[in-house]
Amino acid sequence: MKILCIADIHGDRDSVREAKKFAEDNDIDMVMILGDFPRYGVFRNKELNMREIKSILNGFQNLNLLAIPGNCDHPEALDLFDDLGINVHERIRDINGIKLVGFGGSNITPFNSPFEMEEEDIYNRLKNLMDKVKDNKVILALHCPPRDTNCDRTTNGTHVGSSSIRKIIEKFQPFLAVCSHIHEAAGLTDRIGKTQVANIGMLSHGNIGIIETDDEIKIELRNLK
Repeated sequence: MKILCIADIHGDRDSVREAKKFAEDNDIDMVMILGDFPRYGVFRNKELNMREIKSILNGFQNLNLLAIPGNCDHPEALDLFDDLGINVHERIRDINGIKLVGFGGSNITPFNSPFEMEEEDIYNRLKNLMDKVKDNKVILALHCPPRDTNCDRTTNGTHVGSSSIRKIIEKFQPFLAVCSHIHEAAGLTDRIGKTQVANIGMLSHGNIGIIETDDEIKIELRNLK
């Protein structure tokens, strides 16, 4: 199976069209969206936020989708995802024998975005999910990266990812963790023990990830621009 992994669309319809064409031209079986649908200027307005999420999803019509919210997405996006049958936030999906565990949103940021959580809440919720998975043949689909990795470092070198997500990865050692959120770390990877961590980056800048699960789980990070 080939999964196109994208994130941080931020209202860029041209990038959505490019990603859809890539999926159609490259035998992609599934598109997994790691959140942050709306433009920066509208994410605090619930009505505009939801309108942009719906518009972006419409751009992927006729494709097999899964999605989690980013910190910029209104929590009511979960109801929309449920209605469309694409929600993997705090869910476990079996994909050809591989467990896909989804967890969206982020830890607390300076931006007062609509889908943020305290670290304790992140840890408890994500641990509850991972406790249900019996082996490490797991892809952890995140919006927020784990702390103190290449994938959560900002331009000035500060690490701003989630300490709770890091603890969960250290404890459960999923095979792969994909994330986004920190735009400056787009296309970077790291390891936490046996777990490969990859920051997919911003679709609005052309960044994508391609996960293949046939013989082994592997990921390729590319740019469409």
